[in-house]
Amino acid sequence: MEIFDWDSIQIVETHDDEGRIALMSENQICELLGLTEEDITNIPAQGFDCRMDEQGHDNELGQDNDGAAISTSDAILGEMVISYDKNNPSMDLGTVYPTMEEFKMAVRQFAINKEFDLGTEKSCKTRYRAYCKSGDKDCPCPWRINGTKHKGQSTVEVNKFLFPFINCTYQKKLI
Repeated sequence: MEIFDWDSIQIVETHDDEGRIALMSENQICELLGLTEEDITNIPAQGFDCRMDEQGHDNELGQDNDGAAISTSDAILGEMVISYDKNNPSMDLGTVYPTMEEFKMAVRQFAINKEFDLGTEKSCKTRYRAYCKSGDKDCPCPWRINGTKHKGQSTVEVNKFLFPFINCTYQKKLI
């Protein structure tokens, strides 16, 4: 194999009719470097002679593999993927959140959505307890939620949820 002197390459910008920098296809680059088709086996026959924004996607998911020999995915086998609606989080028993901070934010968003004053009974690295501060001494709102961090992980699970929040007595008095 010949040694190639990369310092001898001169880059010359060429522009198309509209003033944009013209891009070279992979086949044109191979030809310029003196590589023959026998030397290269993974160059697809289509897709490289057009501009990036004109290239189609390889599959219905919108992934642009451009003839990759092996399809790729960022998914890791056995990895738990947690997704939830940050604007309307679920506080059902057993719901899992990625971190304690995200769980606290979800509880705060829940309180905003349901329009009640949120109180914190306990907050540490492994547990979070919150309650509705609405109501009065004679008739406090019974709504409570507890979240506990899973041992050895960053995930947090709603493990106690008392009284699904509909409208507390304090809110009913305002109406």
